[in-house]
Amino acid sequence: MFSDQQLAFIDIETTGGRATVDRITEIAVVYTEAGQQQPQVFHTLLNPDTSIPPFIQALTGISNQMVEQAPYFNDEIADQLSAIFKERIFIAHNVRFDYGFIKAAFKRLGRTFNPQQLCTVKLSRQLYPEHKHHGLDKIIARHHIDMHNRHRAFADARAIYDFWQQLKHNFPADTLHHACKTIMQRPSLPAHLNNDALKNINDDYGVYLIYGDNDLPLYIGKSKQVKTRLLSHFGQDVHNSKEMSLSQQAKKIDVIPCSGELDALLTESAQIKQRQPILNRRLRRQKDLFSFQLSTNIHGYDTLNIVPMRHVQFNQQQRYYGLFHSKSDAQKAIKNTINNTDLCLQILGIEKGSSNRPCFRHQLHQCSGACINKITATTHNLKLALALQKIKLAAWPFNSYAYVKERQKYHIFHHWIYLGSASNSDELHTILSQPQGQLDRDVYQIIQQHKHQLQALNPAHVCPD
Repeated sequence: MFSDQQLAFIDIETTGGRATVDRITEIAVVYTEAGQQQPQVFHTLLNPDTSIPPFIQALTGISNQMVEQAPYFNDEIADQLSAIFKERIFIAHNVRFDYGFIKAAFKRLGRTFNPQQLCTVKLSRQLYPEHKHHGLDKIIARHHIDMHNRHRAFADARAIYDFWQQLKHNFPADTLHHACKTIMQRPSLPAHLNNDALKNINDDYGVYLIYGDNDLPLYIGKSKQVKTRLLSHFGQDVHNSKEMSLSQQAKKIDVIPCSGELDALLTESAQIKQRQPILNRRLRRQKDLFSFQLSTNIHGYDTLNIVPMRHVQFNQQQRYYGLFHSKSDAQKAIKNTINNTDLCLQILGIEKGSSNRPCFRHQLHQCSGACINKITATTHNLKLALALQKIKLAAWPFNSYAYVKERQKYHIFHHWIYLGSASNSDELHTILSQPQGQLDRDVYQIIQQHKHQLQALNPAHVCPD
């Protein structure tokens, strides 16, 4: 069993929740020295060298004036903490938060800090599985722990110490020791996540959804090794503000198994659009898309027209450039592209002007003169083709439907539109009999990465029962 001399109970107050950006305003450590019965205390306010947000001041009672004359986190304080934790376990309630901030503070001094850690949230969950909530307020109330100045570092550190003393009284030494060892040997999972949260997750292709307090996911991601990726998320929380935020809020994980990389990409994109998780880069929900269609005027000059992509057929004869969520987005994008060339915006149909009169850009010597027949249509068309090459949309290379097979699943496409996935002929028939959806820009970009896998669909030879 651990002796009290091997343990140190710590709590900190901070200016926010991001260890790499925010700063510590108060530290308290409660620990026992060899040969002493009463616990020792290390306690100090810290100058965070930044303003404390008003809501944090209201929560903790620590004001900017209180820390104005306090020391910065310096080598002297780092030395004291290093001495305390040299042979002691770093114990905190939601330990990754406190540890992440202390580790980041050491790193800014060019120093390392790597004590063993024990989380009392996880310890409470392990020893009292009948209770749903294991926040410090709940533990204080449940165990009748004396508390004054909640959300101040010393009061909270002392509450964790008192909780430990009750655990020693309420459980056999072997039981408590085994619970601590079990928690310390597990991967660095978030404190509020069930201990068995990853137990039944396969390390294979899949999309994972991490939830907080409600049914709206905090974050959605995909991986070819889902369990490994999740462990990576939670193992990086002390180094990355986004991972720290995710780790602090995570309460539940769901996984959607996938048949391969393409399946995972398509599923992730659809889930993010549908659920709009707060920690993901927002993907736009499906709306009409627009593109530039190339056509030729009566003088042989290629021009551009903005067209909706709702019912477009990507055949070899039609030439489309770019996918945009609005006509204004399309106009901005093409102007940015053309501004780096000497092409004529008037001939292209992007700006208005009089026939056979020089455009405004030509008067500024920025147009090569297609507007006044100064260059041939052939030269103009070649310059335009080169300028637009990077945003040219690929022609659909099949006469009808196509598929990509991953394991036993067939992903069905038609003119770059994803129709669905089938594992048998009945599912395939259902997909092919449904109305075709709309083109999706993210799906288009995804399938371009996998177009070498596309095969022409012959329903008689695909998805045999």
